[in-house]
Amino acid sequence: MKREKIVFHRIVRLPIVLLEVLIAFALIALCILPLIYPHVFILRSENKFISSVELDHFVNLLYADTLQKLYQNDIPWQDIERGVEMPIDPQLVQEKGFKNFPYTGSYKFSKVRKKTNQDTGKGAYLMALTYTFTTKPGFFLEKDLKDNNPKII
Repeated sequence: MKREKIVFHRIVRLPIVLLEVLIAFALIALCILPLIYPHVFILRSENKFISSVELDHFVNLLYADTLQKLYQNDIPWQDIERGVEMPIDPQLVQEKGFKNFPYTGSYKFSKVRKKTNQDTGKGAYLMALTYTFTTKPGFFLEKDLKDNNPKII
């Protein structure tokens, strides 16, 4: 019988192979970043657009609520005539169905024109209603707030 020689081979390239794999992962990650960035930009733009549409919808609901308060005489005439800025109640925001609303706001009336009848002494006013909203900190990136005016009128 012949004896067979058992030969053990040492793997010397193991640390080099691991280094090559790490370099390959780094190159793949660097190649993927430019492919992912446009999608992240589109997502951020879409979130800003959705928040502006929600704000528009909320202003329409708030306008109807303000008209209801005017018909019920819940807003004092002195505040309307002086143009006092009245804050929007956060509880009203939640009642309208906006749980995570990224704005705080207020509204005020301003006199556009006044017409009085000299015989009776009664008058009619044309008033403008202005809503002003500011973004809450933490809802948008600082870069987005610098590009756009954080106050929305």
